[in-house]
Amino acid sequence: MFKPYLIRITLFSWIVFLLLSTSLSFAQEAKKVFPVMQAISTPDFGYLPTFVARAKGFFIQEGLDLKILIVSVRVSVPALLSREVHFAVAGSSMPAALRGAPLKAIFFTYKTSTFQLVARPEITGPQSLKGKAVALSTPGSSNDQATRLILKKMGLEPGRDVSLIASGDSKARVLAMETGKAGASAVNPDVAAYLALKGYNLLMNSADVYPVPFSGMAAHDDLIRENPELIKKWLRAQVRAMLYIRKNPEDAAQVAAKELKLAPEIALGATKLLVPVISSDDPGGFTEKGMRLSLEYSASRLGVDANQFAISQVADLALLREVQREMGVHCREGYQCK
Repeated sequence: MFKPYLIRITLFSWIVFLLLSTSLSFAQEAKKVFPVMQAISTPDFGYLPTFVARAKGFFIQEGLDLKILIVSVRVSVPALLSREVHFAVAGSSMPAALRGAPLKAIFFTYKTSTFQLVARPEITGPQSLKGKAVALSTPGSSNDQATRLILKKMGLEPGRDVSLIASGDSKARVLAMETGKAGASAVNPDVAAYLALKGYNLLMNSADVYPVPFSGMAAHDDLIRENPELIKKWLRAQVRAMLYIRKNPEDAAQVAAKELKLAPEIALGATKLLVPVISSDDPGGFTEKGMRLSLEYSASRLGVDANQFAISQVADLALLREVQREMGVHCREGYQCK
């Protein structure tokens, strides 16, 4: 017997099936993410926005599956040149760009340097530091430059009022202070927060005396030209994280404690030291003056004249500026703001 309602039910079932199949297909497409490789030299506070953006799902929301690779600069720059990674540390990529490599800095975490001059408990100021040794990383490094500028600002002449000893990484410099071989050292914020809990004194930071853009990332010229949307997605996640850190330093510190395997109080202390140097009106950018100063230091280490290089040879903020405008961030005094 002919039953038209069965045909209607069957037809309805097929429509529902097709709609569900299409929806599932779209959902699967939406869940697809693009793997992105970011090479860093050490897991530290220089990359706090990266860790926060990953923890808060900002990269996933942009359709990116961020992979953080911890490799030395001897590996990361060649990897960036061969396009085995998408992003690598700008501090090592920019000198390569000065030599002609097709690399550009596209983003900086901090608007200025972040070194903290920390001294042993009995040293409370310039006068008690006078006659002591100050530990630095390696001669000619940014740590060396910042240390000299801080000391001069404090009225101490390196080589006359204090001696400088090259001690290596932060662990070695902390050991030098603990054993009394050095009275002070310019260290990163997490180390400064750790030492402050042990009674060491924070004498001064490098923000004013060494105002160069800090903790940047670079990309290959080809990637900037061929896939600007990928870079913009990565930048958007980073900028969101920077703004989040400024508004929620306690939560950001919890992320740092977990990612960097630090005690919560140390992570919070370091985050509070860094919030003031995360720009609110130009997150990710830098000023022309700051970059020119950075170029002078880099060029002097390479034995070349910084004046023969334009900022555009080592940095490109065009995509960052697009992202900022799309997010309602309007920088005023930064490079390429207008």
